[in-house]
Amino acid sequence: MTDVRIATTELDGVVVATPVGTLDLASYASLRDGLLKQAASTPPALVVRLGPDFVAASRSMLSVFATVWMRISQWPDIPLVLVAETDLHKHELKRSGVSRHVVTTPDLASALARAAEPPPRRYRRVDLPNSLVAALLARDEVRNACEEWHLPALLDDALVVVSELVENAIRHGRTDSVLRIELRPTGLSIAVRDDNPVPPVLTASQPGVPGHRGLELVEKICVAWGTTPHSDGGKIVWAVLGLRRGR
Repeated sequence: MTDVRIATTELDGVVVATPVGTLDLASYASLRDGLLKQAASTPPALVVRLGPDFVAASRSMLSVFATVWMRISQWPDIPLVLVAETDLHKHELKRSGVSRHVVTTPDLASALARAAEPPPRRYRRVDLPNSLVAALLARDEVRNACEEWHLPALLDDALVVVSELVENAIRHGRTDSVLRIELRPTGLSIAVRDDNPVPPVLTASQPGVPGHRGLELVEKICVAWGTTPHSDGGKIVWAVLGLRRGR
C-alpha cells in the first residue's frame, strides 16, 4: 500500500508542508485531508513544497492541490502556494492545469514572498466554556464584531449561525470550545472548534416531524459551511456569510 507523509515546519508563522511518498488513488485522500488539517489552524498561508521525494503516479492525481485550494478558499480563506522544486513537477503542474488556479513558484523564497501578501482580514477569537452560557458569550462577541466592522445587514444571520454552531458543540462535543470570527473580502466566517472529532450530520427534516433543524438553516443562509478535522484533534465547524451591498 502506498503512502504519503507530510513533514511540516513554520517560517514566520507560515506553515510549510512537504509531502514525501507516492501520490495515487490510495494516498489521495490522506494527502488532501492532511493539508486541510494544516490549513485549519488558520496560519497566514500554507506553502506546499514538491521536491524530488514526492511522486505523482499520474498527472490527474495532482488535482488534489486544486481540491485543497477550492476548499480553503471558502474557509479559512488563506493563500495556498505550491513550490515546484523539480522540472518534472513544474511541467506536470502546468500540463494538469493546476498552476492556472493555484499559485506556483520555483523556490521556497518566492513562495514565502507571495504568502506575505495575504488579503486584509480582521478577526476575533474567544474561548468558550462547556456550558449553556457559551452561546450567550458567543452572541455578544458576534454583536460586537458586527458593530465594530459596520456589518448591520449581517447581524441577524450571524447570530443564528453562531448560536447553532456553539450549541452544537455543547450538545454533541461536550467540551470547551473556541470561537473565531473573521472578516475577509470574501465574507464573514464563523468557526467553532471543539475536542470531539465526530462531525455534525445534516439530515433532511420531514414536514410535521419534530426535531432540531439548525444546520438546515445554516446551510440555507450561508454561502458555504463545513467541518474540518483540527491538527490537535477534535474538529472545526465553520460557516461563511456572504457580504451584502450597502452594509
